Amino acid sequence: MNYKISTLVLFLALIAMVIYHFSTVENDIDKPIVEEVPKEVKTDDYSKSHLDKELSNYFADQLANGVDPDLGEFISFDIAKAKLDSIRDYRSKNPGNPRIHNSYGYIFGLQKMRELIHRIDKINKAQDTLDLTGVRVYRTISKAKGKKYFDVFMIAVTKENKDFPDLGNPDLKKDLVDEDPILNVSNPCPTDCE
Repeated sequence: MNYKISTLVLFLALIAMVIYHFSTVENDIDKPIVEEVPKEVKTDDYSKSHLDKELSNYFADQLANGVDPDLGEFISFDIAKAKLDSIRDYRSKNPGNPRIHNSYGYIFGLQKMRELIHRIDKINKAQDTLDLTGVRVYRTISKAKGKKYFDVFMIAVTKENKDFPDLGNPDLKKDLVDEDPILNVSNPCPTDCE
C-alpha cells in the first residue's frame, strides 16, 4: 500500500472513531445503554460532569507527548457493526432536538479528503516551525434548504494539539497559507446511508 493510500485510510479511521465518540454517550459496546445515576462531585467547576473530567484526564494522558501521526486504530467488521448498531439503538431511544436533523454519519468525497491532506502536506513542507500531525473533527451544525442538521468539519492539528489555524484567536489570522486546511459540508447520514 503506498503512502497516500495508507494516509487516507488512517485519516478515515480517525474520522470514524471521533464521530462515533461524539455521537454516543456509552462507548462500551458490550453493555446495554442505560441511564447512569449521576455521582455527586464536590467541585467548584460545575461546567463539566464527572464523566467529562475522567475522559478529559484520559485523553490528556494520551496526548501528553503530542499528537502522534499514528493515532487511531483499525477495527474489525464485527466491532464496526456493533458500534453502528449501538448508535442506532441510542438514537431510537434519544431522538434529540426535533428542529435539528440528528445525523450520526457524515460523507465526504475522496477527492476532498485528498485535497485536505495535500493542503496539510503543503503547509508542513513550507513551514519549518509547524508540524501538523493530525486532524481534529468538530461536530457542528450546518444548514441546507433552510433546515439545520448536525455536521462536522475537519481541521489540521499541530503536534502540540493546537488547531491550525487557531480558530480561538482571530488575531492570529495567518499569512502562512493561502488555502485553509479545513473541510466542511458533508452529506448527513441518515438519509444517505439508510
